[in-house]
Amino acid sequence: MHTANKWNMANFLTAYLLSAFGYEFIFFGMTLYVYEMSQSAFKVGVFVALTFLPRIFASFYGIIADQYSRKKVFAWVTAITGCLVALMVLHSDIAWIYLVWLLISVFLTFIFNVRTALMTEIMTQDNYLHGNSLVLILLNSAKVCAPLLAGLVSTTLGVTSLFYCTSIIYFMASVFCTQIRLPSVITATKNQKTIAGLKEALQYMKGNQDVRFLLSVGVLWRLFIGLQVSLFVIYIKSYLARSDTDYGLFMTAIGVGSILGSLVGPWLVKRVPYSSLIFWGLSLHYASFILLGLLHDFYAALILVFLSYIVFYSTLVGLHSLRDKATLIHMRGRVYGSVTAIMTPPAIISMLAGGYLANLFGVEKILIGAGITALVSFHLLNLSKSFSSNNANEFSNEA
Repeated sequence: MHTANKWNMANFLTAYLLSAFGYEFIFFGMTLYVYEMSQSAFKVGVFVALTFLPRIFASFYGIIADQYSRKKVFAWVTAITGCLVALMVLHSDIAWIYLVWLLISVFLTFIFNVRTALMTEIMTQDNYLHGNSLVLILLNSAKVCAPLLAGLVSTTLGVTSLFYCTSIIYFMASVFCTQIRLPSVITATKNQKTIAGLKEALQYMKGNQDVRFLLSVGVLWRLFIGLQVSLFVIYIKSYLARSDTDYGLFMTAIGVGSILGSLVGPWLVKRVPYSSLIFWGLSLHYASFILLGLLHDFYAALILVFLSYIVFYSTLVGLHSLRDKATLIHMRGRVYGSVTAIMTPPAIISMLAGGYLANLFGVEKILIGAGITALVSFHLLNLSKSFSSNNANEFSNEA
């Protein structure tokens, strides 16, 4: 790789890491803040659901990512996010937090969409596997470090300092975005009609067997396992009666497991067919939620989620690489945005229902039920795939 390309890659990865770190930093701190302020699993669920609500319109964000410079979009939305986070300091009531967080989440959705599409522009198709592994490592490194630092900043300096630190992180990400240099690629025309662009993306998704199956997997995962985001804090602090520090340790175990899984993923994908990796990886991950609800020991739960997320992220490297291979480069913004939009309503339903039901029946019972329904629905999806295809156990983009 030439020196210029190395610097280009370094600028992109730094911007990617900072944007991921900023999100994990503020999200962890705000989740704890909302729970401690409200003592309600449902209100935490509402807060998390607001993060996902703007993703319903992700298809439109994807059109912007396809029609304009993805580098410029990435730079602008990170800068705007930094400004919005600073507005959190104006009030401390729950209604203000919900309102500002909803606005922030609009631009977070832009960031999630455009940086994924941007990665496929900077890296060649031969490097998608390692590229996905690398960005997942960065994402999960942020998940490991950000909660620990957020807890430290919040405890020692206060929540206000948390907001200012996050703003600075996003401004730094914006600066690195401006240093990215993109190769010449074929992009969609800027005068393309919005509805026509969306129809083209949806028709492409409908006609592509791999994308269609992966979308179904994603929808079921969001519907039955999406609730984990808002329930883990309840599981640790209420069910297991542990401290904020233990919650941070629990999330760190998930993060470290995810990093190891992202490292193992490329090695595994080269030796195991996509179909086998997805089937066994997701089955084991879903089964771990059933076991989690049956455990009463914090350290046993810690080991379980650590192993579960090694398996899950090994699988996710394969899922993302298959998705990138199956999607044309000039349509990735729209396709990725449409996938996000389709998966968002199930995620919101899952988080709101999960928080509500956890208050009624207990968080451990909800985790058990989520694991069972996710496992059963995934196996039913595989059965339906076997009936609809002569080569059900293969993908058209098998490595």
